[in-house]
Amino acid sequence: MQDVCRELMGLDSPPACKIACLSGLPVGGDVVDWLQNHAPDWDGLLPFPDTEQPWALSELRAELKKSEPVPEDSNLAILAGSCSSVFDWEKPNAIETKTPAVDVLRPELMPEPLRPWLVDVSHRMQTPPDFATVSALVIMGSIIGAGCAIRPKRLDDWEVIPNVWGACIGRPSVVLKSPSMKEPMQLLERLQAEYGERFEMEKAAAEFDGLATKAMLDDVKSQLSSKAKGKGKDRAVSPDDLQKLKADYVELTQNAAPEAVRRLFKTNETSIQSMTVLQNQNPRGVLVFRDELTALLTKWDREDGADERAYFLEGWNGNGSYTDCKIGRGITDAKQICISLLGGLQPDKLKRYLYQAMQGNNDGLMQRLQLAVWPDEPESWQLVDTYPNKADKQRVYVILQALAELDFTQCGAMQGEYDDRPYFRFDDVGQAVFNEWLTELQTIKLQQEENPLMVEHFGKFRSLMPSLALIFHCIDIADGKVSGSISAAAARLAVEWCKYLESHARRIYAMAESPEHEAAVRLADKIKAKALPSPFTCKAVYDKGWHGLKDRHEVEAACNVLIDENWLMMERKPVTGNRGRPPLPEYHINPFFL
Repeated sequence: MQDVCRELMGLDSPPACKIACLSGLPVGGDVVDWLQNHAPDWDGLLPFPDTEQPWALSELRAELKKSEPVPEDSNLAILAGSCSSVFDWEKPNAIETKTPAVDVLRPELMPEPLRPWLVDVSHRMQTPPDFATVSALVIMGSIIGAGCAIRPKRLDDWEVIPNVWGACIGRPSVVLKSPSMKEPMQLLERLQAEYGERFEMEKAAAEFDGLATKAMLDDVKSQLSSKAKGKGKDRAVSPDDLQKLKADYVELTQNAAPEAVRRLFKTNETSIQSMTVLQNQNPRGVLVFRDELTALLTKWDREDGADERAYFLEGWNGNGSYTDCKIGRGITDAKQICISLLGGLQPDKLKRYLYQAMQGNNDGLMQRLQLAVWPDEPESWQLVDTYPNKADKQRVYVILQALAELDFTQCGAMQGEYDDRPYFRFDDVGQAVFNEWLTELQTIKLQQEENPLMVEHFGKFRSLMPSLALIFHCIDIADGKVSGSISAAAARLAVEWCKYLESHARRIYAMAESPEHEAAVRLADKIKAKALPSPFTCKAVYDKGWHGLKDRHEVEAACNVLIDENWLMMERKPVTGNRGRPPLPEYHINPFFL
């Protein structure tokens, strides 16, 4: 009876409920027993006989006339609007987060040349080391870019370019993800400024060479014009003279010194056309850095951002091409586009994109954020005020400088006549490590994984592991430690990174699998902290702007979970007076928490 009444009161316009006690019922009996008392030959399973219905309806109407309102001291008073102390409460169930644990970034996972500096940054800032480390790896990969590649198989020409996309996920102003990303970015900005100064010094000489070439071309044009005017009746130009002038013009044009081009390593925002120009001027590619990736993702969600979204997805491969033709601008052509991406994300703002991916609107954008990390927030904090380790920081900067100028063929990379770029392969032991890892990925992980988003994420791991191995190898080369083929140590470190990143991917995608449960955990914490009165409305919750409980849908979903777990009971009051809109549902808290 309580269950039926509760369902009725859950309607948008709930009716008034009364109790009708049918006479002559046995203990635990119901309306079927009551009907069988009046029609003993009916078995209770077949339809009630038509001949018996008139008197049965008459008897039932007589019973209903004796129905009474729900008494105030009954457990059914919840449905009539009484206080929570008379509810039929059961023991509340435990509410625990379903967010998976993530692997901690151990110092052993950091490339040795970067390790002392990254540990120092994390310690002084009292932040997880994940953010600075991931940012450094994305930056290193962007400087290598399309300058070289790795061919992971022994004989096959499958090629992977080590530009990677990374995202640092965490609550704003809590885990200091922006300052953590800023530490490695400062080194890249310093390198870009250094190349900017070099450009300014080279620009004057390049301008002079351009003026000299223009003057000589103008002289050729002048000679051609003078000979074309000629003297005499026919004014014919000597074929020999014309051929000589043509040869001079072609030679000057082909040997003209190129215009000075400033090498850029990163940009914050640019249009497709401007990015294509940058790709032509920087054949290794460019890093796009956004302190908050949410704005970029929001822009790509709009119809006017669809082309840019597709452009970036193509640039993730590192070896795509792009041709743009506009009437006013003409043809803008890039033989290859190589884009690295780095930025921060807030968990709440990431939910929508993950939800869309779960609904089938997934074009692989989230899976391309291969170096996305969401570490645990520090459990403790201590004041640290020490000098930065400048020697370790300078060592990392020297590595960046070396990577920017590295001639990969001089360091063991191979390049055939028809190869677009130099490439590395694994050594014998490293090849065995890769083969074993790839076989496990294809035959076990992809086959046994049930989460469709994780299946697609694992699919991108085929390029992630080789990319990381190449980045680790190039860091060691720039540090003067190794040369030649990629070692087993670099391959094993890349495998360990894939395991570490898998744990973070599972945490990220779990947010899309059970967002209502995570919202319920947050609301349960507020209830236990006695931050809400009993009863309360959903509006009273989302008006507070609490993390993870900022809109009506989140709060309603959380309340529904807590109702199922015996933490809350909902009361809908009927419309009274002349008001057209029913009052908001109220949620009563289990007295266990009061």
